[in-house]
Amino acid sequence: MLSKQFIQQIVRLEPSSTTHHECRHCGYSVEKDIDECPQCGSHEIAAYDLE
Repeated sequence: MLSKQFIQQIVRLEPSSTTHHECRHCGYSVEKDIDECPQCGSHEIAAYDLE
């Protein structure tokens, strides 16, 4: 399931990054270099290349 935050990032005219970072546990979009999800506390952060 795509998060609202992720869809908003994709729809922007100028993407802020070509890599999307997301919590594997809850799907929350996190900033680059974050080790723990602020939403659920999980340390399972995934990085997806959007190129």
